[in-house]
Amino acid sequence: MRRHRVFLLCTVGLCVISFLHYYKALHYVSLLRELSAPYPNIKSFIMVTGFFWRERATPLTSASPEQGPPPALRPSATRSHAGGGVGRIEGEPELKMAVEPKAPQPWVKPEEPQHNDVDPAEKENVKLKVWHPSSPARQRPDFSRQNLPSMAVKLEPKQVSTSDSIRLLGDLHKRTFTLQEDNTQHFVSTKAGARCFRQGTEVAPPRDEAGMGKSRPTMSGALQRKILQVSEDLNTGGKAVEELSAPRAKPKRGKRLVKCVCRPGWHGPYCGVPTMVYHSNLPTKERLIPREKLRRVINAINVNHEFDLLHVRFHELANAVDLFLVCESNFTAYGERRPLSFLRLLLNGTYDYVRHKILYVFLDHFPEGGRQDGWIADDYLRTFLTRDGMSRIRGLRPDDVFLINDADEIPAQEGILFLKLFDGWTEPFAIHMRKSLYGFFWKQLGSLEVVSGCTVRMLKDVYDNDGIRLRRREYYTMSGFRKYENDTGHILVQWSLGSPFHFAGWHCSWCFTPEGIHLKLVSAQNGDFPRWGDYEDKRDLNYIRELIRTGGWFDGSVQEYPPSDPKEHMYAPKHMIDHYKHYHYLLENPYAKHSALSGG
Repeated sequence: MRRHRVFLLCTVGLCVISFLHYYKALHYVSLLRELSAPYPNIKSFIMVTGFFWRERATPLTSASPEQGPPPALRPSATRSHAGGGVGRIEGEPELKMAVEPKAPQPWVKPEEPQHNDVDPAEKENVKLKVWHPSSPARQRPDFSRQNLPSMAVKLEPKQVSTSDSIRLLGDLHKRTFTLQEDNTQHFVSTKAGARCFRQGTEVAPPRDEAGMGKSRPTMSGALQRKILQVSEDLNTGGKAVEELSAPRAKPKRGKRLVKCVCRPGWHGPYCGVPTMVYHSNLPTKERLIPREKLRRVINAINVNHEFDLLHVRFHELANAVDLFLVCESNFTAYGERRPLSFLRLLLNGTYDYVRHKILYVFLDHFPEGGRQDGWIADDYLRTFLTRDGMSRIRGLRPDDVFLINDADEIPAQEGILFLKLFDGWTEPFAIHMRKSLYGFFWKQLGSLEVVSGCTVRMLKDVYDNDGIRLRRREYYTMSGFRKYENDTGHILVQWSLGSPFHFAGWHCSWCFTPEGIHLKLVSAQNGDFPRWGDYEDKRDLNYIRELIRTGGWFDGSVQEYPPSDPKEHMYAPKHMIDHYKHYHYLLENPYAKHSALSGG
């Protein structure tokens, strides 16, 4: 009995010591300060634990429930627009630059907006630096590190009212969108009866001049022929390219196949299967058949301040996606108020080239519990985006494609176009993306595989129109999983576009200017610990520039990066390469001594 008491006493002591060391490790993170907001008694606990280490701590003030997140705004009572689709809003008032929200300080009661204590010139300067973090055209990166003081204090703007943004919003967030049929002719039919994908098929050369038509075709000419008629050969797979180096045997009698000559990067009898699908783990590649009526593709995304990456997405996917659901909130992921910056850009004509394909989704409230547990807020963003956005789309068909991404995840056009054009693939599907940090110049090992899409019917019947459930790879545990299989007659097998060696998209994490990274730090949700935005030294712009230069992380580590060549396939989306001057801060390291793209 005595041994049991000694053992129990030692166990309790070990637990107490472990807890104290755990708290010591996290004492710089504002976890306990956050918990102390609804529970003032924890303040006394922090004071007691602080006695043991004698460290300077940020003083805590007594907090009451009234000091939580501001009350949710209700949507405008403006009547919904009668017509389908998103049209231009008439009679818009003059747009004004919104003032940025304060850096998060959960232990201090939010101040009311002040407009008389800031110099106008300094205020305008802050706007240009913070709210255009991804516009290198407005400021050149400082290639030489300067001994500048921390910008954390200067970049803490005052809290603003969102009444002006709500007034500009009107009924835009209530309008519906009617999907139209996509009648684009992606396939061509030949006299021989073949059906070939335009983009992936070699184009026939012009007819030879008189007297040359009966000459023996050369190797280059043969490879450019559009259609080949070859006998059925069980040993032939992949592309149907005729071997001219050896004499062919006389074709056997029977069925003759009419196939297409594929360009590099395209495969299959129709030349419509891109390399990223050809080398994927899709189990039904031999059953792929072109559709007579094209699917429509809906791409859903949440946006904060990733405006340059948003331009890249729109240009990359404009010919494959029929509708972009773009969700914006007047709250950050941390629960602080923020201006509706994307709405301002949408209304001032910045995205007019794709405006007819954008349905704006407005999240006017912050989820309950999201301040204490940031993952609640993170999940709710995707849930609201999917349910509100999909409910406002008219003309959907069950076999249309739903695709959900983060703003820094950009799928390649070829893979999405394949989903649109072919029958025979299974669902749900994931996407292997090329990983990079701070810019495409810091390529990370492997790929990021994210479950991204399914058909509209599976989204409704299995996932209950909840985008976060789709991203979690747990479709086989959903209540409607078996019923959906029985009703459709399809066996659900998850597969992935691309592979770790054949990317089907790009994931560019923390890809901003230093000012944009600062904004991401202070806006981050309160759940992905350690929350680096709580560290004043991590918010220093000189420190952030050094991270970009070295590829280091906020914890002081520097990972190993594989060799990366700007000329390699899938280095970055084509639109960025074509507009290098605008995106140079993401294509080459702005703080490196030499540039690979410029040949320095």
